Amino acid sequence: MSSETLRTLIDRAVEDYGFRLALMWGADDIIAASVLTDAEADALRLRVVPELKQLPDPVEPADRPAVQARLFEVALG
Repeated sequence: MSSETLRTLIDRAVEDYGFRLALMWGADDIIAASVLTDAEADALRLRVVPELKQLPDPVEPADRPAVQARLFEVALG
């Protein structure tokens, strides 16, 4: 699994609330425009998006690295 794109999407969703909304409610559109594998797309859709919906708005800058790392681990299953 090449996870660079997945990591980039997760990192951006944590940092940018507008992008997070786009990913939460339009994951299929984001996935279609990316180079995710089927497994990565499923992980994003089924594991990461539900977690994104639980995040505060905004995620405080000091908390972002830990949240990003946790969500990436969630994605990897």
